[in-house]
Amino acid sequence: MIRKDAELQEQGLTVSRDELLGHGSDDGFRDMLHDMLSVFAGLEHMRDRFGTFLGLSGPQYTILAAIRQFQGEKGVGVKELADHLGLSGAFITIETKRLAKLGVIHKKTNPEDQRRVNLTLTPRGVALLLQLAPLQREVNDTLFEPLSAQDFRLLCKIMRRMRASAGRAATLADYLLDDGKDEK
Repeated sequence: MIRKDAELQEQGLTVSRDELLGHGSDDGFRDMLHDMLSVFAGLEHMRDRFGTFLGLSGPQYTILAAIRQFQGEKGVGVKELADHLGLSGAFITIETKRLAKLGVIHKKTNPEDQRRVNLTLTPRGVALLLQLAPLQREVNDTLFEPLSAQDFRLLCKIMRRMRASAGRAATLADYLLDDGKDEK
């Protein structure tokens, strides 16, 4: 159930769904958000450290790892990679150009569509990720240590569902907050 705006305004609540409120308070919701922000900040720090270890930026490391995951035999396209990572195609294009200059990926014209490119790792790119893997295992095992197999499956489902709503919520925030700037 969604509560009435007047009630929410009076209490200063930041959510209106009963599922997110506890005894009429959004304290539990706020605590959960702060926990999520802390976890995500830790993830970003780890990603940046992995990138630095490889001589890359954090986002470049993420792109390299995703190419390895999705390249298959023919390579992965820029659009598919951008969609998977939730990044713009322009950003992926810029960063993959840099990665190609570093000699860690190949960019080849897609034989089925000459306007597109397929991305694959070079042997150097593969070697870098293999060098990092033992360190990643330790870090990831520590990060996810509190989770049972059931917890992990549930977390995967929740994150998949929230990924879509996060995009919609970000668009809504831009709309509402940009619109409000004009009124000030």
